Amino acid sequence: MCSSSPSKRRRKEDDSLPGESASRSCSVVVSECVVLTTTGSAERTSSPSPHLIELRTARPSISLSPITMPPKPLSDDSMTRLGRLRRRLNSVLKGGYIPGGLRSAIEQDPDFRLSVSMEPIDEEAFDHEDKRTLADFTLIDTLQQVKKIFQSASLCTQFGRDENAWCFSVVWPLIELTIKLHGKDKWRPESVQSQTINPVYLSRIPDPSTPSKERHLFCKTDFCFSYSYLDPHFRGLYNRLEEANAIHVSHTTDNFTSRAVLFSGIEVRPEDGDRKEAELQMGIWMAASLRKKMELAGRAFSGTPASESEPASGSELGHDSNETQNPEINRDGPSITALLEPAVAIIGHEHKIYYAFPTSTTGDITILGPDEIFINLSTRSVQGIFKLIRFYATILDYGYQVEMNDGQESEGGLWDDYLKKVLGEVGRSTCQ
Repeated sequence: MCSSSPSKRRRKEDDSLPGESASRSCSVVVSECVVLTTTGSAERTSSPSPHLIELRTARPSISLSPITMPPKPLSDDSMTRLGRLRRRLNSVLKGGYIPGGLRSAIEQDPDFRLSVSMEPIDEEAFDHEDKRTLADFTLIDTLQQVKKIFQSASLCTQFGRDENAWCFSVVWPLIELTIKLHGKDKWRPESVQSQTINPVYLSRIPDPSTPSKERHLFCKTDFCFSYSYLDPHFRGLYNRLEEANAIHVSHTTDNFTSRAVLFSGIEVRPEDGDRKEAELQMGIWMAASLRKKMELAGRAFSGTPASESEPASGSELGHDSNETQNPEINRDGPSITALLEPAVAIIGHEHKIYYAFPTSTTGDITILGPDEIFINLSTRSVQGIFKLIRFYATILDYGYQVEMNDGQESEGGLWDDYLKKVLGEVGRSTCQ
């Protein structure tokens, strides 16, 4: 089941953490991202690039690099997992992502005719093994929803609409439709624009006004996914975690999403938006999300049971990540290399995929992307929208292994290789 579309709250300059002032002369608001340090003029600091560089030396660090230029070599296991995910995403885009029964309806629809005449749909895009006809209501409804997304994207381009319009006229309906068609009730889309990240999981840099102190790098992103409370399987898991006093399982402070396991992150910008700004916000969100999951693993497998009010010693990866931690803390748990999550930066029509993963037990995070093998993920055409639906469906399938239509299970992903083991153990270890 999908939640209704929320209204986007404008991110304000005063969205800083308690005790931090967004009006300091030594700080600057970069677009909608809060309080990053600066030593130059206001004009020069409008670019997010210097702050992406600052992330590399923050504590813990966040390194965002092109996928062909990682900051350091990946381990063999990390390379294997990343390669497997990229192949999985790439394979579904080779064809068969548009139901064959919709071909004539698309080609004859006056709202699609001009677009299709200018860029005909590839023959291999149609799934000819899908024998459903237009008598199937689901098929008709899917086409109508795709048309709304296509028309909304066209209006956003025609009138140069802002980020709000792209978020809730184009991107939100797209991910809702994906979940409706492929999510199998396991997922909820979450709008997290107004939510605060728990500072424990944020990176820190020296405060220029007081060099002996540090300040948090705090940004917000637009959307993510949660393992749905409405699904009986996950609801049972959440109930067990609550009974074990392991209530807070995500990196936010929101009363709901802090209690839901969150996956991925999506940052949206209008067509004239800055991709670097999107990367900055998405990167800080993803780093905090991964650090929370690492903390849960540390709590589960450290051999030191802890309540919510008394976190396991050494497992808080934010404030204490500069201190030496026991590298064997997760020796009985899943490999840290299994903690690999995709994330997306959207600039108008274009959807760019990134891969986030920890590179140390102290919470250093590397984000590689955009992945240039996916150069045509766009809402400019009906084919592109259907392709994106299948693409996001595959991201969700990676997040939670589900049974495919042919009865075969997909290969392992984040849930099977990491979260299931960690959350199951958290529920047991905290109540012992």
